Amino acid sequence: METLFFILGIASVVVIASAIVAVVSIVKVTKLQKRANDEGSGLQQSIDALYRALDDNIRNNNRNLDIVQDHFASQLDSRLDKLESKLTNNKK
Repeated sequence: METLFFILGIASVVVIASAIVAVVSIVKVTKLQKRANDEGSGLQQSIDALYRALDDNIRNNNRNLDIVQDHFASQLDSRLDKLESKLTNNKK
């Protein structure tokens, strides 16, 4: 009978220890999931900020390119007008 009580006692200790390990494991996994979600959302915010910065840079570059093209066209038109006036004055 003493052996039976001893075995039941050991079995109950093993069951309680297993339950404690399971609870601790669940708590750790929950904390890790929360941390991963927080870091994931921070990473997503960084990616979004990067895309916004890239879009802003592309828009600024396109705007600057339009300004340069307009200035170039204006200068070219001005030079061609001067050349045309010199050519017409030389014919007279």
